[in-house]
Order: sequence, then C-alpha cells, then structure tokens
Amino acid sequence: MTPSVLFNKIVGAFLLPPLNLAILCAVGLSLGRRHPRTGLVLGFGALALLVVFSTPAGSRLLQAPLERMSTPLEEPSSVRAQAIVVLGGGRIKSAPEYGRRDVPALVAQQRVHYAARLQRQTGLPILTSGGAPDDAAEPEAGLMASTLMQDYGVPVRWTENRSVDTAQNALYTAQILLPAGVRRILLVTDATHMPRARRAFERAGFDVIAAPTLFHTRGPLGANDFIPTGEGLRRSHYALHEWIGLLWYRLREGV
Repeated sequence: MTPSVLFNKIVGAFLLPPLNLAILCAVGLSLGRRHPRTGLVLGFGALALLVVFSTPAGSRLLQAPLERMSTPLEEPSSVRAQAIVVLGGGRIKSAPEYGRRDVPALVAQQRVHYAARLQRQTGLPILTSGGAPDDAAEPEAGLMASTLMQDYGVPVRWTENRSVDTAQNALYTAQILLPAGVRRILLVTDATHMPRARRAFERAGFDVIAAPTLFHTRGPLGANDFIPTGEGLRRSHYALHEWIGLLWYRLREGV
C-alpha cells in the first residue's frame, strides 16, 4: 500500500463514523468534570448520532441527496455513447469458492452485473477501471474483466489498471480512451458514488452519460429501517465519505 493511500485511509477513519463519533464522545467524557453540561451534550450527542446513522432510515439523510443527483438510465439502447466505463469498488481476497482467487467486492460485483446488462443492450465496448491500492497482485480492473468475460460472456476491450482513487480512474481512463476518439461514455458506478465520479470524468474531458446502479433510498421505509444495524452504519460511512470527497473536489477546483 502506497504512503498516500495509507494516509488517506487513516485520515478517513478519523473523519468518518464510527471513529469520529467515538472520539467526540471521548472528548465529552474528558470535559465532564470541568464542563459537565458541555461534556454531557457532546457525549450523548455523539452516541445519539451513532445510533441514528446506524439505522437505514438515518443513513438516508446522508445518502438520499446523493442518489437524487442521478436518475436511472432509461432505454440504454437509444443512447449515443461510444463506450461503457465501469469503475472498481474493492475486492474480496482469497475467496475459497473461487479457488482462493481474489474477486470483485459486492459493490463492484453489482457494477459489473449492470455493465454486462448494458453491453448486451447496446453492444458498446467496455473499459474496466481500477488498480491495486492494497498492493494486490492483480488490479481490480483485471478482476472485473475476468468476471465479465468468464461469468457473463461479455468482452472487455480495455483495462485501466493504475488508478487508486476516483480522480485517477478518470485521469488514466482519459489517457486510454480520448486518443482512441472515445469521448462520450456510459459511466457505471453505484448511485451514491455517481456525483463525484461524474464530476471527475467530466473534468477529465469526457461527455458523461450517468448509468448508476445500487439505489438504496428509492423504496418506502419500513419498521426495520429504524433499527440500528451494521449495514445502516456502513451506508452512512460511505455516504459521508462521498460528501467529503465532493467538498474536497470543490476546494481543489476553487468552485
């Protein structure tokens, strides 16, 4: 793992739940003797936020605005794109049911599944994008390409295997596709990630047609959605990560 990737992971851990809320709670406890009211507010406030954001209903507060920035792609066959670009989303290491090979993580598998569907509907060539930020032997782009070809029977024309984040996905994909005359793309990633991904690819020079998948906030809420779960916390963690990423893009671009 490169120093920059490790640094980003450490900083992210401190900025995102549950660690950020645990730190806030600890600060509240440390202030308890000298400033009991402030300490109580911080401590119980942090615990309350942890409970709220651990529920699927609470995670919607962060995730729904991101998902509303993209709409599901209708009638893909009528879209005048030149290629499909599908972004990596992590890996499952040494999966025993696959002969201890690495395979795309669950989020990446859904992206691959949708990319395969789009390819069959449109006939467009596919580029998979994703390197090996964890120093694995095979980049994520290769894992996705293998899955598409072996499990779906869908060809992959290009693989971009150097990127370790979304900005590099866009940068290195541009170095492959733009010289080949490919500018208008169907961009496949999950709906929560799409706003940041689309911004990065447009900045890299692409005309992006968003093809989001994995919408979590479109259905009605049920009673179970108000019960804290690990999945609720995961979604809150992911959504807040995307909000911070969008803010960083704005600060970096001076917009």
